[in-house]
This record gives sequence, C-alpha cells and structure tokens, in this order.
Amino acid sequence: MAEPPFWQALMKSVNFYARFAPSFTRVGYVARGLPFKPVKADYSGQKWLVTGATGGLGKATALRATAKGATVYAIGRNVKALGELVREARGPGSIVAVTCDLSSMAAVAGLSNRPEIAAVKFDVLVNNVGLLMRHFEATPEGLETSYATNLLGHWILTEDLHKAGKLKPGANIINVVSGGLYNLGLNKKLLNIPEAHFNGFAAYAAHKRAQLALAEHWRTAWAADGIRTYAVHPGWADTAGVKTSLPKFRKVLAPILRNDHEGADTIDWLAATRPPEVVDEIWFDRKPRTAHAYPHTRNPRTSIAEVVAFLDADRKRLAV
Repeated sequence: MAEPPFWQALMKSVNFYARFAPSFTRVGYVARGLPFKPVKADYSGQKWLVTGATGGLGKATALRATAKGATVYAIGRNVKALGELVREARGPGSIVAVTCDLSSMAAVAGLSNRPEIAAVKFDVLVNNVGLLMRHFEATPEGLETSYATNLLGHWILTEDLHKAGKLKPGANIINVVSGGLYNLGLNKKLLNIPEAHFNGFAAYAAHKRAQLALAEHWRTAWAADGIRTYAVHPGWADTAGVKTSLPKFRKVLAPILRNDHEGADTIDWLAATRPPEVVDEIWFDRKPRTAHAYPHTRNPRTSIAEVVAFLDADRKRLAV
C-alpha cells in the first residue's frame, strides 16, 4: 500500500531539517569560527541601496554598513520603522530613508527617479526584501503578492538602476536567497501562481531559485561594466518573517536559529572582499556552496532566458 501523502510530506520535512539544521543554524556559524572573524571593511564614501531594510536581514545589513561608513538608502514601506532605523544607526555612515511599497511595480519603477536617489550612483545593491505567504493575496496590479515583492520588483529595480547608469562600474549586486530553493529547480510556472493552485512554500522556493538565475543573467549581461553579482544564502535566522510564516519551524529550532546580524554576515563579507564570481553556486558562510542539494534541480523545466522573458513580459504588460 502506498504511503499516505501526509507521511510522505512529514518524512520529507524531517529529512530536510535533519540534513541542513547543523549547517544552516547558529551551530554551523559557530563551528566555522565566524564569530571570531569579524568582517573588517571601510565603506566610507560608498552608497548602498537595501530593499526591505526596516527589519531582519535588511536592517542588520544596513546597520553593519553604516557602522563602517556607508550611506545606506533604506527602502521600506513602514514610515515608523524607517524612522527607528535612522535613529538606531550609528556612524560614521548614515541612513537615507526611502518610503516605497515594494509590492507595487509602479512604485518600484519610479524609485530611480525619486529625489532621494536621482543623483546617486550605487556601490552596492542588496535585493533583500522577501515574503513567504501562507495564503494567496493579489496586488492591485493583479500580481500574486510574493511574486511581485520577491522577484518582479527586484528585476525592475535592478534593470532600471543599470539602465539609468546608477550602478557604478565595479558595483556589487547581492541577491538574498534561501535554503528553500534546494527543493525546486527553475520553473516559470511557479513564479506567479494563480489563486486556484497557490502554494506559498512552492512560490517562495521558486522565487529564490529565480533570484539565483537573475544573478547568473546579470553576471553575463553586465560583465563589461565590472559589476559583480552574487546570490547569498543567509542561513536560518530568527527574523520576523520566520516568526509569522513558519511558527512551527521556529518553535522547534528557535534556540539555535541565527540572529539577524549572523544572517547578514556573508552579505557584509561579500561587499568587503568582492571575491571572484561563481557559476551556479550560492555564497553561504563566506564560501561558495552548491546550489543543488538534490539531483532533480540540475535539470530544470525552465531556462534562465525564459525567466528573464517572463519577467520582462509582465513589466511590459503593466507598462511600468
């Protein structure tokens, strides 16, 4: 008799967490000696743009950068949280708060022309904002909310900044991905899932796999500009998103989850060291690691070019 689907799902989860917990939690961070190897850098004069900067990994990234001298343009929709970030930041760098709803493609498309940003050329762009939706929700533009926020918005923002010459030669683009991508190969059918078939976990994993694909695309497309692109896995950190979207996961692993600054460590390290780019790998705890924990993800249903075309078609349809 076939094993019931419930038990199949349970065993898959148990195997996944047992396999990765020793590495992705604080256990792995400490075992690799990273608490005793602080990232040393001087970001004086640098301009950074960080999406989702009001909490979690984005906030930790912004605070680490300003502490080392960067001016960080912090993008978020919560005015109060942006104000708190400005007050919490410690120099010699500073925070420039930029209010924007990153699920609105019209708003994202207007960012490069905003007065706060119009004259700025960036050294570092951190595409960080991300949502794991438990239930389907559509934006006023008719997009599934996590797709708009996690992927299409980052595509539009990054392409616009490059087209407008707002990424300096030699700039860094850092896409923040997740271990969730290990479960799925690249698949454009899971990017903007309709309500009737919506699965938030599949959508999130698909978006993060696609973010890795975009890093590969920009690496090739903009090589002549000296722009370096990276996909970084922060490990399993105890962010606000985890608390709301993965309560059972957090309940079990809370004692050993990384804190926000531990999750942001490799983002900081990449910006400081700018190592040679790698193909089809993810940066994790300051080293490139395989992007394929399971064989089936090595033979995707979708190519990188098809993902780019999918995103570009949605942008054209929205006329933003």
